[in-house]
Amino acid sequence: MPKKGKEGDMAIITGIEMSANSYFQDQSGTALTTSFVKQEFGFQSFCIALANDATGAYIEYSFDGAAVHGRVKDTDSQPKVMAFRRQGSIWLRGESGAEPYRLEVY
Repeated sequence: MPKKGKEGDMAIITGIEMSANSYFQDQSGTALTTSFVKQEFGFQSFCIALANDATGAYIEYSFDGAAVHGRVKDTDSQPKVMAFRRQGSIWLRGESGAEPYRLEVY
């Protein structure tokens, strides 16, 4: 957690922690299906970035394997970035299965 100092009524951030861990996965390592597929990072994330490289299909993600927490469309020009998201894993599934993607976590 960032360390905070006080100056009057304003909180000042005096330090920022970053993760030294990193995780990368794409469809060559873990293929998507139409059911959620769990991907374990092996550490608690600081930031998660998910890019959809498919044409004409979306990718959904979940943090519990049941509820859909978000969707990355094929028309999204930038990866979906979830900063300050402390997770040890994520579940992914494709609209039709086998969508190409890139998942970067640190």
